[in-house]
Amino acid sequence: MNAMANPQTYRILIADDEQNILNAYSSVLHADTGQRQAADDLDDLESELFGVKKDVGGKQRYELVLCQQGQQAVSAVRQAAAAGERFSVAFLDVRMPPGISGVETAKEIRAIDPDLHIVFVTAYSDTDPRRIASIVPPIERLFYVAKPFQPLELQQFASALSNKWKAEQDLSVAHEELKQQYRALQDANHDLIGARRKAESANRMKTEFMANVSHELRTPLNSIIGFSEIMINQHYGPMDNEKYRSYVHDIFTSGSHLLGIVSDILDISKIEVGEMDLQEDTVEIPEIVETALRLVGAKAEAAKVALRAELAPELPLLFGDPRRIKQILLNLLSNAIKFTGDGGSVTVRAERLADGGLWIAIADTGIGIAAADLERAMAPFSQVDSKLSRQYEGTGLGLPIAKSLTELHGGTLSLVSHPGRGTTVTLRFPADRLR
Repeated sequence: MNAMANPQTYRILIADDEQNILNAYSSVLHADTGQRQAADDLDDLESELFGVKKDVGGKQRYELVLCQQGQQAVSAVRQAAAAGERFSVAFLDVRMPPGISGVETAKEIRAIDPDLHIVFVTAYSDTDPRRIASIVPPIERLFYVAKPFQPLELQQFASALSNKWKAEQDLSVAHEELKQQYRALQDANHDLIGARRKAESANRMKTEFMANVSHELRTPLNSIIGFSEIMINQHYGPMDNEKYRSYVHDIFTSGSHLLGIVSDILDISKIEVGEMDLQEDTVEIPEIVETALRLVGAKAEAAKVALRAELAPELPLLFGDPRRIKQILLNLLSNAIKFTGDGGSVTVRAERLADGGLWIAIADTGIGIAAADLERAMAPFSQVDSKLSRQYEGTGLGLPIAKSLTELHGGTLSLVSHPGRGTTVTLRFPADRLR
């Protein structure tokens, strides 16, 4: 018959100077093992006959190491510790002439194996447990049995203390594993913190570099744009050569375009380092929408895109930075016109929401964006790869700047798009921003 589970074998150390006592230990503890084996065999037979599985937890087997002198016991504990086959319980006679006493034996054993449970077995009534505990701490691992011992009492001590020792070992292993996992998590967290700081430092350096370069570029660009505009308008006399006039116009157009890019880079740099300040005032939505549509009118006409405004009547005032609100609308309108083909349209809608907030939407009938590309479209310096987008220059900053400026006003920007049908960008400003 097969056992239902492998039994647990515990190693028990016994030290007594009398051979008949050692024989008694062996008889009692092996008798306990035999009784357990008989009970296990009956359980196995019952399981095979009736299909009833009994709980076999707690099965125990004992491997006894018998010593007649204390020094032999100390050597046995040392060898067991070195081999990784430690004892769960040690039963020690208090007096073992002519060698060291049981108390001295216990003191040396405790130095080798602090986890070992020690049971003193003595026939002498003058044994002082408190004195022994002061010599062989800790007290919770010391126990006492009087000679002559009762077999059942000895069996109970062996079983209970072995189970206790096993539970403590399992707990110690689990605790050590947890400590290792905790240290690994600490190391990983330290590495992550270091990597994050490096990334933040690199990002800040990049942002500061872009801001510095952008600032340095704006001064000469303003001069280029200003002087070329004077030449186009011929303030100081006519420019008769047509090629020169064409060149000057190209200089003005290219300079203005480059200044717009530099301004966008400077804006995104300020936003990333938290240095974008709002100059807040009340904003009339119909007026700022009309201004934005007028500013992009020439671009829409050149692209053959129709512009429309569908605004609800009596819209409230928006408390915000008028320049930045206009910049949001211009960025979104420019993007919409840029990606809408001939004969398409771009519509601006605005209305009061039921929760008291303000809703503004810019919808186009352009090429649209695939769902997989929406996140990339909102990232700085990113552009969605499509045939139409490659026809136009751009930094990919329009949407990210519009989103960041909207969020600076406590609002949100969301984007819904369908390839071939168009894109709708929705702005929502909270009720506390309205007047």
